[in-house]
Amino acid sequence: MYISINLSHQRIFLNIHVQKHYSIVKSLDYTFLETISMGTKGSSMSPPPYDYDPFDLLRQNNFSDEEYERCFRFFDSQKRGFWTREDFRRFLSSLFANKQRPYFILNDRIEEYFHDTDFNQDDQIDYDEFIQAWKTTIKCAVRPISALVIVDVQNDFISGSLALHSCPANHQGEEVVPVINRVIRDVNFDVVAYTYDWHPLNHISFYENRHLRTAASESPIAAESAHVLDTVLFVGPPNLTSTIEQVLWPAHCIQKTPGADLHPDLIRVDNAIHVYKGTNPEIDSYSAFWDNMKLSKTSLDDQLRERSVTDVYVVGLATDVCVAATAMHAVENNYRTVLIEDACRGVNEHEIEVKRAELNECGSIFVDSDVVRKQKQIVSSFFFLFYFIYYSLNKQGTGNGSWS
Repeated sequence: MYISINLSHQRIFLNIHVQKHYSIVKSLDYTFLETISMGTKGSSMSPPPYDYDPFDLLRQNNFSDEEYERCFRFFDSQKRGFWTREDFRRFLSSLFANKQRPYFILNDRIEEYFHDTDFNQDDQIDYDEFIQAWKTTIKCAVRPISALVIVDVQNDFISGSLALHSCPANHQGEEVVPVINRVIRDVNFDVVAYTYDWHPLNHISFYENRHLRTAASESPIAAESAHVLDTVLFVGPPNLTSTIEQVLWPAHCIQKTPGADLHPDLIRVDNAIHVYKGTNPEIDSYSAFWDNMKLSKTSLDDQLRERSVTDVYVVGLATDVCVAATAMHAVENNYRTVLIEDACRGVNEHEIEVKRAELNECGSIFVDSDVVRKQKQIVSSFFFLFYFIYYSLNKQGTGNGSWS
């Protein structure tokens, strides 16, 4: 069966950071396009037997070691402890199948996948190579687990001391709330996380506290003459860092105050992750993963990994500050990362574009919330994986990392 994809309804630009040995997924997009445009002959793979589904059992048994071994043995036709090319072909035929019918894969792509999975290049795939390829790549296709990370949708950023409508972009922070609520209701995320700026009264980021610390001699602006949103270079605390660069913000999101609470209309999901950042008075923390100097990390990455998350969708406030920093670190931590643009608002239009370009370059993609809902309704999560392909229009110089 040939795979046919109708792209007429929406223009898709793709960009994703692909790790080493991700060849099984990295060229599926190219394979699709080749098949559609050229009608190239491919593998005449016959469907494998379907009385036993190793991938379904792997899911049911939470990817246990026993099921990994059983899956490997299932495709080891000669029972010699390794896969031949024909075994690997049968494996791909079973993996890339829908309703018991294998999808078309070009022969040269199968050879490429075999070569890149045969890490020691001995012309066979042993169990260790299978496990390495599975745990770094294939598992994400068979069982993607998605998390919605809702960044700092707090009162102070919407109607309080640091309300976005008072910032240069004049964005209305409250506009993200109904969009995020629709996404929560309409998309079945496996995990939801809420992040909070959670600052002590003497926090370094507060303009009102600029006199509490000594500006470094090389600071471009003296602390006493600085204004809100100016950047000052402070002398760092002993045994931490020599200097700390800090944007001065109005005091905001002080711990256990109404301004630090989530917006009252935002849906609260039971059993969600809650991450509190910026708690160290001496260093700011835009990202929900790390502080601004990467000296300490929050619990978010550990909690996502405990839940086996593969995909992170980022929404919230503010696009060019905490949202961008969180998305950047999500990519660095090897999550497939999606920023839902209409569920974000920012501080400065120019900085929003700068951060967008940086995120696009490092591998994040950008979608609108209706696209997220459509892909859950129309395209299974298995095939949504293949929209996150390194062979993208963006990498060929024609894309901008967005869906529109």
